[in-house]
Formats: sequence, structure tokens, C-alpha cells
Amino acid sequence: MTMTDLRPAGVLRVEGPDESYLLVADLFGMGAPIQLTWVFDADPGDEAIDALRAGLAAGPLHRAVSRRRVPLARHRWVRSDLPPETGPVETIDDAAVGEWADTLLRSSRLDPVRGSGWRLDSARTRSGGRVISLLASHMISDGQGLYRLVAAASAGETAPLPSAAGVRPSRAVREDAADAARALRAAGRSLPILVRQARASRRGRDTPVPAAPTPRTHSRSADTRAPVPDTTLATVDVDAAAWTARANEHGGTGNSLFTALLAGIVQRSGRRIDGAMRVCIAVSTRDGDEDTRANASGGVWIRLSERVEPRTDLGGIRALSKRAFVDYARTGADQAADNLQPVVRLLPRRLLGRLMRGIPGPDTTVSNLGTTPPSALRIGGHTASRFAIRAVMQGMPAQERRVRGPAIAAWAVEYHDTITLTFFGIDPDDFGDPAVLRELIAAELTAWEIGHRFW
Repeated sequence: MTMTDLRPAGVLRVEGPDESYLLVADLFGMGAPIQLTWVFDADPGDEAIDALRAGLAAGPLHRAVSRRRVPLARHRWVRSDLPPETGPVETIDDAAVGEWADTLLRSSRLDPVRGSGWRLDSARTRSGGRVISLLASHMISDGQGLYRLVAAASAGETAPLPSAAGVRPSRAVREDAADAARALRAAGRSLPILVRQARASRRGRDTPVPAAPTPRTHSRSADTRAPVPDTTLATVDVDAAAWTARANEHGGTGNSLFTALLAGIVQRSGRRIDGAMRVCIAVSTRDGDEDTRANASGGVWIRLSERVEPRTDLGGIRALSKRAFVDYARTGADQAADNLQPVVRLLPRRLLGRLMRGIPGPDTTVSNLGTTPPSALRIGGHTASRFAIRAVMQGMPAQERRVRGPAIAAWAVEYHDTITLTFFGIDPDDFGDPAVLRELIAAELTAWEIGHRFW
């Protein structure tokens, strides 16, 4: 594959969600790997996979963090000096594709700060196919960003970041000083917004932020000698036509059906919910093909005060979601969450850690990435027959997973005639048993009359 160098990116700062993931890594040692998994009925071959790995290594995915030289400035992204990581190619049963991908995701130890923030692995299947896994830290890209990076790497187009060694120290100090000044001005603009939000919340004009749920005592966790359940994973395919038909029949969209499905799974689990169920719906904020941010995503919250029963009207969820999306688009610059970032750099690390641990989470999070671009499904001239995307959080203690939320998260992608749903069970008491998680998913899909097949 011949690489085409595009115009190298200028100074890219660690900002927005990138900085949030960096703070979580620095303060708590937690990581958030994303996994893209392709299943091919015919093997694209070693040469195609090696070419994709080389293309990704030549582009902006292959990055590391260069720490700031001036306080309050943002850190910067630079090109990683480390070679891309990979493992041996094994042969597995076709029925073991899901287990193989789960094992890779669980065992991943990416270090995006140092420069080993991604890896590409593959395995041959006994039927002559191939399964490929791309793992990337959420700090260096979101799902939509990975689509674009894979397509660019496959096309031989690269836009490498500058190397850390190529920046003169004196120049770096000047640039960081200018960035620190901008950060102070941004903090000055954000503080009044945060104060207004806090006052409005106290007066009850806005929906109040819910308190963190009260810790629960379950028999499984009461015995300190028993092992704490790990996080759980599940991947399931559903027919796209059936999914759309159920959504239309009940006055909703694919998004509102996805939200209802997760709400139903939470309810089936028996999870205790104080008040309305809190659902976070991921929102992409990427602005066209020229948007070079590593992460360009946010989220809106809706609160479901009534039980969500299978095959009931989805109009309420649809209306709540639409209102939340419209409000976010109209007042995004005034959202409290979007104005915290400029302020956090002014806070001592100890105080910042306490504040971040005190932020409550939703009961569930849903992220619908929509239709996968054909360019992201093709590797070496072959098109994947199955595809999945998901993310997990590593290193979060069990007690925090009990009280902070979300208890469960899920992602959806559509391609060909299939929608693949991936689930990440987080709360160790409600979703810590992989067999129970599958039973909950299967029961809810069956109740909606949607056929399904687990990986």
C-alpha cells in the first residue's frame, strides 16, 4: 500500500473528552479501551492486515501525550515513537469469535499517555475466515473517529502528528504560555455560567441533578470472602428490518427502541432506582470531515418516570429524547458539563479527585452509532459479514461501580441487514453474572418480538 501524506496537523491539544479520560487515568489509574471487531467469511490475508496496521501507525491514531511546560496550559498530542503492538495469529472455532474478542478486550492494557494507545490483532477461523480486532484507548479516539481513521488507513492516506523531538523547547514554552492565557480566559467565561446553573438548580428552574444512588447490600457482596463479580460482556445480532418494524409499530425510532430496550433490561434486573430512571444518550458533536479532534462526543440525559413495558408506545421516549437533543444543540455552550473543563485545570488534584468521584452517573447509557460506513467495513478488498463496536472502563473498584453508574451501557451499529448490539454490565450486583446478563437481554428482545443471535 502506498501512503499519501496529507498536510500534517498543527498543534493538537488534549482537550474536552480527551482531557477527561486523561484526568481519570492520572487520578484513578482507570482506562477506557474501545474495540472494533470485524468477522470475515473469507480471509483478507496477512498482507492486508499488515497494511492496515502500517496505515494506522502512520496516521494520527499513533499518538502520545506530551506534557505541558506551563501550568494551566493543555497538554499536547504528538506522534508516538513506539512501534504498534500486536500478538500471535491463532486459529479458533467459528463459534469462539465472541469469546476471542472478549478475551482481547479484557486483557488489553493500553497506555495512550506513553504512546501505546492501540493495537490490531487477528485470528483465523476453522472455516477459512478471519476475525480482526482493533483496540484503541477512548482517550485518543471515539467510535466515529475510528471509522474515519480505519478508512483513511485502508486508502493509504495519512496525516501524521508532529513528533515531540521536533518541537523546540523555547517554542513549546511560548505556545504553552499562550494556551495557558486562553485557558484563563475560558475559565473566566465558564465560571459565571456554572454559577448561574447552580443558582437556577437551587431555585428549581432546571431539572435538579440527582443524588448518587444509595449503596445497596446484596447477598452476593455481603460475604467479604466471596469474589466480587467482574464486569460482564455480551454481543448480539438482530435483524435490522424487524428492529425498524417494531420501532415504527410502536410510534418510535430505532433510537427510542434502543433506549426502551435498555430501560427494560434495567427493570428486569431488579435494580433499585430512587425516583425516575436516568438514561444518558450519546451525542456526536463532530463537525464534518475537517474536525480533527480525537473525541467529539457528548451526552444528553432523559428521565423516565414511568415503567417501560415491552411493545408499548415509544412516543414518550421519542419526545423526551428529541427535546433533549434540541436543547443541547441550542444551549450546548451553556451546559454546565461543557463548561467544567476550563475550570478543572485551576483546581488542586486532591480536590479535583473528590469532585470527580462525587459526580453521579445515569442508570444506563446508550450509544447508537447508526449505519457503519462501507469504507469502515472493508479490509484488503473484503467486506466484513459481521461487525461490532463497544467500550469498557477498566480499573474501577467494585464499590464505585455499585454507586456511581451507569449500571449497564450498550452500543448499536447497523450494517448490511443486521444491527449488532453490544452490552457492558458494570454494577457487580445487578449485572455481574454473564449468564444472567444474557438472559435479561434475550428476555427483553423476545418480549419486543425481535429475533436475536448471540456471538
